[in-house]
Amino acid sequence: MTQLHPLIAQIFASANIPLPELSSTSSRGGIVTHIPTSQKYFTKHQSDVVQMLGEISGLRAMALTCPSIVPSILGFEISSNKKEAGMVTQYFQLISPPRGRSISGELGRKLAEMHRPPPEASEGYTGRYGFGVKTHCGVTEQDNTWEESWEVFFRDRRLGDLVKRIGDSQITKVWEEMKQKAVPLLLHSFDPPPKPVILHGDLWSGNKGFDGASSSAVIYDPASYYGHNEADLGITHMFGGFSAEFYDEYHKIHPKSQPHYDERQKLYELYHHLNHTLMFGGGYKSGALSMMKSLVSWAETM
Repeated sequence: MTQLHPLIAQIFASANIPLPELSSTSSRGGIVTHIPTSQKYFTKHQSDVVQMLGEISGLRAMALTCPSIVPSILGFEISSNKKEAGMVTQYFQLISPPRGRSISGELGRKLAEMHRPPPEASEGYTGRYGFGVKTHCGVTEQDNTWEESWEVFFRDRRLGDLVKRIGDSQITKVWEEMKQKAVPLLLHSFDPPPKPVILHGDLWSGNKGFDGASSSAVIYDPASYYGHNEADLGITHMFGGFSAEFYDEYHKIHPKSQPHYDERQKLYELYHHLNHTLMFGGGYKSGALSMMKSLVSWAETM
């Protein structure tokens, strides 16, 4: 039994939902809350208000282009002293898909649908690269400063920012070569040209699943910003868990950018290797360095 946090109770009261009978912990880091009507909700409260605001803002932005891929939001509240935040969302009954059913293709199609530019009048959308609030990839606060150029944004606000924060001389040295040789080849000009669309931002296999209640593929725990759609695929190569069907269905809707699609994917994956180096160190540094040197060597042959 878990006592309901006052912020969560306030959200339920604002939505005219009876207070819950029972709460239990969830593997996603929040609370599964049961109410007298047998309805379940996912609730979370934390002291990092900025991080939770980023998560909520990301979910709202993703829902603009594909509502069924993310949990709907019942409510979000910040405490009067601005030191705590709470949210209540739809509860995903995360289970294995029925035998014989693959959700890979469905997830690829839904992600491709989500990667459409939202209506221009949408709240928080500027037609530039970045995001209106800070978001977190793991525990790392991302630099979401708006930029007109995708090349500038991903070079400076993603890769360059992490290199600076890691502060490792080996990584910094190879990065200076990458900036001159590989990055312009991969980000300056390609077709179709990039358009700022909402990204999940941390789409590894642990942030996707099958919702038994809606019988559909879903994603959660975003680190969102507006960027090139293919940047969302970068981390999918890092830990596995995404089949060929996922990529095939995705690229039926968004054809692979050319030239140098595969190398650009490595560049997008590199962001997450650098982020893991920042968060955990250890073997992630050698993996990031190896990938960086490989991209420099490739660029030198062009």
